[in-house]
Amino acid sequence: MKPLLGLSTIYFMLDMFRLYPLKVRLWLGVLIAVHFIAPLFFLDHQAARWMAGAFICAGMALGLMHMYLGLTRILGLAHAPWLIPMIMIYRDLLTAEPTGNYAMWLMAAAAIGSLCLIIDAIDVVRYLGGDRTPISPPPALSR
Repeated sequence: MKPLLGLSTIYFMLDMFRLYPLKVRLWLGVLIAVHFIAPLFFLDHQAARWMAGAFICAGMALGLMHMYLGLTRILGLAHAPWLIPMIMIYRDLLTAEPTGNYAMWLMAAAAIGSLCLIIDAIDVVRYLGGDRTPISPPPALSR
């Protein structure tokens, strides 16, 4: 029986923290902190609202994809919703002259988000090129 959407996201996170090395788990912690938790402190800014919302959408997409595909390189495609807030983040950095903590968050979100999207693009290209070996099977098959 396939898990519900909420459970699929939990299974996804469990697999990520169970199967990946410490450096990847730390990277995931940084992504969660910078792209979901930190924007909650800047909800008066459009870029932060969009990033928090895109993070939730990406999390749901990751859960669904993981439920059917397991941990594979194609999961990088689930971060596509980040593209809109990333444009807003760069727009604010380049035109709004932000200050204080919001400026620090914009710089961190731009750097970390850009690196993540580059890694995701490489993973998706590798998947489309034939590297489809799952790191773990779908949770319905492994539990």
